[in-house]
Amino acid sequence: MPRTSRVCSYCHKGMAEDEFKCKSCGNLVATKTALPEQPNMTEYEEPVLDRYSVVLLVLITLFLPPVAMTIGGVKLFDDSAYKRDTGKILVTGAFVIMVILTIILFAGSGTLTIQF
Repeated sequence: MPRTSRVCSYCHKGMAEDEFKCKSCGNLVATKTALPEQPNMTEYEEPVLDRYSVVLLVLITLFLPPVAMTIGGVKLFDDSAYKRDTGKILVTGAFVIMVILTIILFAGSGTLTIQF
């Protein structure tokens, strides 16, 4: 097993795991550095809604507007801007669908009549 499990962050030469001072450049390296196979640290990324989740949200908005409005209302107070935007879309879409369904209900029952 090779002793070079660390890399100097200044000159990128191999170092032993228990060394804190690089023998090549003389700089102190206090923390462990990434291995040569992984030169860059990956940043945490929050997963976004995939296409199946979006289809499910659209179906909920179409068939169950009060549920979509509730889910959207909860998402409006999330820290993530993406989820807040999703909440805005859900609430707006549910409101529009509820207005359309109300007009259809009243027009179908005969209570909404327009006479010219």
